[in-house]
Amino acid sequence: MGRILSYTAIFSSLTLICTVQTAGFPSQSSKRGLVYVPNANWPNDHKIWGRENSGLTWYYNYVGYPSRVYQNNTNLEFIPQLWGAPSGYADTTFLKNVTAQIVEGSNITYALGFNEPDGIGETGGSNVRPGDAARYWITQMEPLRKLGVSLGAPAVTGATQGFTWLSDFVKACGGNCTFDFVPVHWYGSFDGMASHIADVSEAYPGKPIWVTEFGLPNAPLKETQEFLNRSCAYFDANPNITHYSYFGSFRSSVSNIGINSAMLNSNGSLTDMGSWYLGGNGTGVLPDNITYTATAGPPPSATYTLPPLATHPSAGHRPTLPSCLVAFLIIAWSWSKLIL
Repeated sequence: MGRILSYTAIFSSLTLICTVQTAGFPSQSSKRGLVYVPNANWPNDHKIWGRENSGLTWYYNYVGYPSRVYQNNTNLEFIPQLWGAPSGYADTTFLKNVTAQIVEGSNITYALGFNEPDGIGETGGSNVRPGDAARYWITQMEPLRKLGVSLGAPAVTGATQGFTWLSDFVKACGGNCTFDFVPVHWYGSFDGMASHIADVSEAYPGKPIWVTEFGLPNAPLKETQEFLNRSCAYFDANPNITHYSYFGSFRSSVSNIGINSAMLNSNGSLTDMGSWYLGGNGTGVLPDNITYTATAGPPPSATYTLPPLATHPSAGHRPTLPSCLVAFLIIAWSWSKLIL
């Protein structure tokens, strides 16, 4: 029976991956969210993502408090994040901040851990050692579970070092750290991402997956559009992936993962991908690299250092076979073992 069930799982995975290769861009999805940091130079861009019919259900901004422009927005659930290391082990600002929001009646049901702690600042990482992260987690994150908040594991990069860091983190915790879901970051091909997600699911069975950053850096427009199309369809069809947010809610002129990855052009208009991501039709607007004079806006609501846009390649540039071919080879090998 176990062997039969394994074949069933293999064929199910094959069907899932091959189906999304021919599917059209999915409409609005309850899984779809936003990673977005408001830019004071363009104070009206946030209205695009926060409007009532955007179809987006959640967002995060790399910090522990909501963006001022979305404080009264009931359409987007805010997900706080302990981005990097606090000022010291006694600094519990993040915990106090999130707790205060809950006490005041905010709907805080999830919290994210460290952002790419295995990466360095130049590539968007928070660069936190596993042992230090464990100590911060126990004092800042773990108490939130007693308040009913589900915790996301540290969001490591998609490189091999990410698996190593997370394993070392779990060991350093000594059984005192709990995470309820596993965030994934990926910058590279769709096939590589699907393979990586399968590896994460195998390493942490039973844990839901959140894909909190994904993109295809510096690729041609058509290839980038196809990547977003296939990715969203795959996420929506995969029951173990409960949330996802595309890394591209900025203007193409300021994107450092390639102008084609942006969902807004240099003038702040939705590109085809931006409109599709919101469940709309194509706009015919192309990403560009034109410099516009910024409109002076209000100062930020709080003082903190914004993390730079991610530029790391993860492991996504390694060559991969097409997903259907890989799955076919796995099935063929499995049947040969059965026959022999």
